[in-house]
This record gives sequence, C-alpha cells and structure tokens, in this order.
Amino acid sequence: MAQIKLQIEVNKGKKGIPLSKLESLIEDMRRFLASVGEDIELIEPTDWVALDFKNGSLGFVSEYPYDAALKKLNDFNGAIIALAKSEFPPSIRRSTANAFFDIADRLEYGESAGFVVFDKDGNAVPAEVTKETATQARLITVLPYRRSQGSVQGKIHSLYKESKPHPFFHLRELSTGYLVKCVYQVSEYPEIVKALALVEQVIHVRGTVVYHTRNRDIDHIDIQQIKLVEPYDFEDVERFLRSDGA
Repeated sequence: MAQIKLQIEVNKGKKGIPLSKLESLIEDMRRFLASVGEDIELIEPTDWVALDFKNGSLGFVSEYPYDAALKKLNDFNGAIIALAKSEFPPSIRRSTANAFFDIADRLEYGESAGFVVFDKDGNAVPAEVTKETATQARLITVLPYRRSQGSVQGKIHSLYKESKPHPFFHLRELSTGYLVKCVYQVSEYPEIVKALALVEQVIHVRGTVVYHTRNRDIDHIDIQQIKLVEPYDFEDVERFLRSDGA
C-alpha cells in the first residue's frame, strides 16, 4: 500500500497571496483532486486534506488520508507529471485534465507554480507549471490516447518481470503477428509461468486497452484476466467432424 500526496507552491518569492486568487486556486485544486480521485478509483475520491502549510508564498501538501494501492499511486504521479508537460495522460478523463489546466490559468504570465509528487519510498519528483502549460495543452484537439475494454490472443514473446513501474510481457498476436505490450499485476504471475512452460502455449488476455487515437495502434493493455487456451489435437478435429455429420 502507498500514500498519495501532492505538494503545491504558488506565488513563489512573494509575500502572501490575494484572497480572491487564493479562493479560486483552492476551489480549482479541490475540484481537480476529486476528479482525479474518481479516475484512479479511490474509495473516497473527495476526502483530501491539506497540511504542512508554508509561510510566505502559498505552499502546502494535499494528501489522500487513506492507504492506496501502488498502481493508483503510480497512476496519480504519472498523471501529474504528464499534465505538467501539457500532455493528456491516458489514466484520466479530459475533463480532469482541464481542471488541472484551470489551476495553471490562474497564474500570471511569467509566474510559475511548483508541484511535487512522491513515490512509494517518499522520494520527491518535482514539476513546474506556468500559464503557458495550459495554453499549449488546449491547442491539442484530439486526445493522444483512448481506453476501452478488449482482448487479444497470442503467445508470450518476451517477459520483463523486473520492469519499473510495472512488470510486463510482449504478446505476439496470432491474427496480425504484432507485438502487444501487456502490463500485469504480481497476482497474475502464476498464470504467466504456466504459459511459459509450453513453447506453443496460446493465451487469451483481457483488460483495458490503451491505444493511440490517430493511428489506433495499441500502446499497451492493462491486464485484468489471463486465460490459457486449450490446444486442439487431431482427435478434437475428428470429434468435431463426427458431431457435425450426426
């Protein structure tokens, strides 16, 4: 389990902050955190708390007060880092991204806001946001990624069980011959081991398919289920033909 938190600092280098700007920023932040909490499926997505206030410019930490799965921490951190780069991450809705860019819109030209996320070991990963962050992002008219439920069938080509932040394997899809990146959870590893025991083992992978909007190529699949496909032999074919002619 992990702790999700986000450190924010605005009006850097200045004394205090106008109350009107403070009110708008806090409301934008509250709306964004609630929205991203829904996207990554936190149990209580609106239950964020503020702590560790800094005197001078506006600086504090927004923390989700309950333990969360490591995947949700990684999705949250990845979304913040991507948004700071004016990107639309696949783990959140566009409306959530726009709520983040509303925060950037509150900044003056030439002003920046600092955001810091923390990995599972508490290490800080900083990012900086300016008004231009929102301007650049809103020039994008098409989401770079979309998500849908789907499945593929094929054979495991290569396994990367030590990959960070998530282990994955490449599946050689039967119908196209393409390699598809399949991200799995540790709980699914026993089924992968079974599949690797037979060179010709075919597996059926089902989950959330993340694909590129423009060319519809699959970026990766977040696996929800792995099923080993039973092989057919000559006797199976004979039984099928006999039942067809009966």
